[in-house]
Amino acid sequence: MLNTSGPVQKMDPLNNLQVAIKNNIDVLYFACVIPMHVYFTEDGQMDKRIFLSTWKEIPTQNEVQYNLSNMTHNSDTVVQKMQQNNVFTIAKRNVEGQDMLYQSIKLTNNVWVLTEIKIPPGGSLFTLSVKSVTVDVAPGVYQAYENILRS
Repeated sequence: MLNTSGPVQKMDPLNNLQVAIKNNIDVLYFACVIPMHVYFTEDGQMDKRIFLSTWKEIPTQNEVQYNLSNMTHNSDTVVQKMQQNNVFTIAKRNVEGQDMLYQSIKLTNNVWVLTEIKIPPGGSLFTLSVKSVTVDVAPGVYQAYENILRS
């Protein structure tokens, strides 16, 4: 049984799992990288007002931006694919022709992650902004978005 409620040890990458298996002959050690979206919980839908206030409270230095290239989705399919993986859309706006999706994620260790995706019309280059009080989760969240949207 894998439990994620214990103390957190900083790993590189953050979602690297170290395993030890003991049998009657020896102890075997190995490590494996667990896809980050496995840690996304089903109760990660944040209220709109709380999302907005939390977004403002998280310092700008805790915001990391990534480009998602060669995307073939529109905003509706992004919402659908992400929701199937416990990424919840809080709001959708159209700003200067671009769809903007604001999404929330809750990790199994109760760390909240807020994201913004800019989706240009007919464009294949999305911009993903990731904000969290724990900035170390940003690369893993970016990789999760890449994996989910390419599947």
